[in-house]
Amino acid sequence: MSCTCHPDPIRELRSASAEEWVRIGEESLRQHLLAQAVVAHCRYGPLDLDRLERMLRDTECLRHPVRLVYEFGEMGLHQFAQPDLDWRNTEEDGRVLYLRPTLRGRPDDILPAVAYMIPVINYGDVVNDEHCVEYGATLLGLTSEEYYGRICRLADEVGAEPRLAGAKDGGCAG
Repeated sequence: MSCTCHPDPIRELRSASAEEWVRIGEESLRQHLLAQAVVAHCRYGPLDLDRLERMLRDTECLRHPVRLVYEFGEMGLHQFAQPDLDWRNTEEDGRVLYLRPTLRGRPDDILPAVAYMIPVINYGDVVNDEHCVEYGATLLGLTSEEYYGRICRLADEVGAEPRLAGAKDGGCAG
């Protein structure tokens, strides 16, 4: 006996197109990132530099322990931060987050810069700018628009070059 009142989710998934699978995967990643940001916000909010240091070693928030370094590392001209392997912490598969040296001593800029990079540290090239903005906004308790504005101002203030030729304001809209 088959029931026609409830669709078979397995059959629906098997018949999904490649585009539908991409959409499902994107939405799943987005929901996961937002849930992780909520966890981090609940554990460490309101975020300050002391709480940030603890959060960067918390495996509930980051896949790898992270050490902040105020150097350029392999950072591109358009970047304000860049993660890399931490060769000082190979036993824990640690990461280093290079931050532009001008960020040293600027906690109001360090926090959004680090928050933006956490999805990249956790998931690498799978994430995009939109993921980073949503995560950072949620972690810091801001709207996406407020957080995006802070990131754009930060990039301009530290001298990050526009990523796209001809882009103004570091590539940020308006």
